[in-house]
Amino acid sequence: MKFVPCVIVTWGALFAQGADIHAAVRANDPAAIQAALDEGEDINKIGQGGQTPLMHGVLTGNPESVKFLLDAKADASIPEKDGYTPMHGAGFQGRSQIARLLVAHGLDPRDRHTDGYTPIHRACWGNEQRHADTVRAFLKAGVPFDELSDSGQSCMDMTGNEATMKLLKKRAEKAKKNPSDSEACRRCLFFC
Repeated sequence: MKFVPCVIVTWGALFAQGADIHAAVRANDPAAIQAALDEGEDINKIGQGGQTPLMHGVLTGNPESVKFLLDAKADASIPEKDGYTPMHGAGFQGRSQIARLLVAHGLDPRDRHTDGYTPIHRACWGNEQRHADTVRAFLKAGVPFDELSDSGQSCMDMTGNEATMKLLKKRAEKAKKNPSDSEACRRCLFFC
């Protein structure tokens, strides 16, 4: 019988040799993120893909990293290379837990990108249950179910996700019973 030596390396030990904050975020390891910061890494360092560690954590779906970075005062207003903010990344990737963290830290769930879409629109484009869960998180954060893009489309116009459509239809029925819950009604009251 032949024995092969095995070395077990923890993420924290791996980063001790040369901190890489983006790798620590990918590992979803707050201790490794702290080690990277202690070694002088910038909490807002732009990495490959033009992403800050916070945006990287959002897009890779690492809520512990995102929470740690938010608590450590990472700048959540820094967009990635195409101008998308972390809230848009949470919508596009269908990251409901992360969307809730961002809202809890004061980020605007109705942030409108220059392309005319908000995070809820990006979540509505997704076809997985996680996207419907993220739409639900945005609705609970106060985003109207009938929020319009600059081109005049609502999520109901955009989604092909059955779970999202079911959720939006339920909200539409509720709005019929209580019209003040709809964006269309708020616009009419404001402009009429």
